[in-house]
Amino acid sequence: MPEISIVIPIHNEEKYLLKYLTKLTSELETANVKDYEIVLAENGSTDKTREIANGLAEKLKTIRLIILEKADYGAALKKCMMAAQGMYIIQYDLDYWDVSFLKKTVLLMKNFEYNIIIGSKNMLLSKDERHPVRRIISQGFRLFLTVLFGLKVSDTHGVKAFKNDDNLKQIISETRFKRHIFDTELVIRAQRKGLNIIELPMSVIESRPSPTKTIIKRVPEAIADLISLWKELSVKKTTKNK
Repeated sequence: MPEISIVIPIHNEEKYLLKYLTKLTSELETANVKDYEIVLAENGSTDKTREIANGLAEKLKTIRLIILEKADYGAALKKCMMAAQGMYIIQYDLDYWDVSFLKKTVLLMKNFEYNIIIGSKNMLLSKDERHPVRRIISQGFRLFLTVLFGLKVSDTHGVKAFKNDDNLKQIISETRFKRHIFDTELVIRAQRKGLNIIELPMSVIESRPSPTKTIIKRVPEAIADLISLWKELSVKKTTKNK
């Protein structure tokens, strides 16, 4: 089994898939990262993403492909993580990854009792050069999570590292929401279970046109799902305290 599993959901990425994966594997080689697998979860693409991903998986032994018929980022990420074989899971987006983050976090998790390490766009030393609308949404989302859930971390989206153990698998299996808040729910549940979570500052620069309109459309769905999650967790907490 590999030491590291890099998990990446993909949807309608025919223009970028080969380019970014070639760049990622090249940087992994340059950084002397050898014992790894890349788990791609193609979900409901309507272009040639699946065909390209199949070709890559057949050509490169380090790439595995999981297929979901319906477009759902959260479901794809969950499937990836459950299928990951490595001792450590690194969550990337196709256009948002950092090999130095991988090396740093694996070293930290080997030497300290960290369960989850989040690459945060919102810390004091972070550098966020995304579209202003996306930055505003991120800060609003952060405030919402702090007020509603008492979340202690500043970010729940983007790159993360996980120790792939029974604690993680249990929490993944307990998650109920997919779509846009799967990884947020995962972090919330992990904090409530007492897992050791830390953050590292990240630099974010958009490498392609920002899908601002699409992201704005997702906000009401994400808020509705988070309120449903809050209600569920509040009921469980009340029942437990009786």
